[in-house]
Amino acid sequence: MKRLSRFHPGAVCVYFACAMLPVMFGINPVTAGIGLAGGLVLLATQERDGVVKTAAFHLLLPLLSAVINPVFNHNGVTALLFINGNPVTGEAILNGAVLGMVISATLLWARCFTRQMDTDRLLCVTGALHPKLSLVLSLTIRYIPMLRRQAARTGEAMRAMGLMREENAPDRLRGALRQFGAMVTWTLENGAVTADSMAARGYGSGPRSRYRRFRWTRADTALAAASLALIGLLAYARASGRIGYTWYPVYTAIRPDGAGVAGYIGYGVLCLLGSAMEIGEGLQWKKRMERFAAEERHDGLAAGE
Repeated sequence: MKRLSRFHPGAVCVYFACAMLPVMFGINPVTAGIGLAGGLVLLATQERDGVVKTAAFHLLLPLLSAVINPVFNHNGVTALLFINGNPVTGEAILNGAVLGMVISATLLWARCFTRQMDTDRLLCVTGALHPKLSLVLSLTIRYIPMLRRQAARTGEAMRAMGLMREENAPDRLRGALRQFGAMVTWTLENGAVTADSMAARGYGSGPRSRYRRFRWTRADTALAAASLALIGLLAYARASGRIGYTWYPVYTAIRPDGAGVAGYIGYGVLCLLGSAMEIGEGLQWKKRMERFAAEERHDGLAAGE
């Protein structure tokens, strides 16, 4: 069960926007860490298979960025060592780690967002703003999993026919090129079929309609209001200069006061809000299933008597 998917698409977009914007547009180690942790927890509540590998990748990315960034960025005054006459500074290492955290957190929240928003929900949000753009976006999102499945089927068929061998690099390259050509042909053909199907169903001949209807409820208002209120604490602390970091030439941290701490706590609550709802939904579902199983056992005993 997905609790967030029961909300109106507009309320879900407000929640994810409030969670992602501080990470994407503010290189702050605290907000980046909170966003990364919140994204990992939310992903763990939504996915079961492969979540350990995904978490390991997103935790390894900041370390990799911390190693790569000093190779190209030599700003900072804290020189730890010199490589070919270029300094490796502590500020560049720390900045690279935070940039990696920002990238990981953004990818995690975007992945969780795509799991909550299907084609109909995206059309509900973007259709009123730009119908043609929303159609292209929904078709693109739909084609990505289709393309992956078709590529897997094509590869298996080509291996069965002996057209794709993996003995050496040239054979693998030739097989990949054959598979790419087949996928291009399939994509063009599928696009033509989709266009003909849309034309046959009268697309563009009248007012647009949606397959599903979404109603804005009080729960949606509560979610959107809570998201805006929590992010407002962080926005106030940032606008008033209570939180902020200067990376170069010397790393200096502005120690947050009461308003800054409140902003960080509010953002942490915001990032964990979706996970809390998902966990609560799972516990409630488990409790109902246990009650249902107990009632079935009771009815079975009563029938046996």
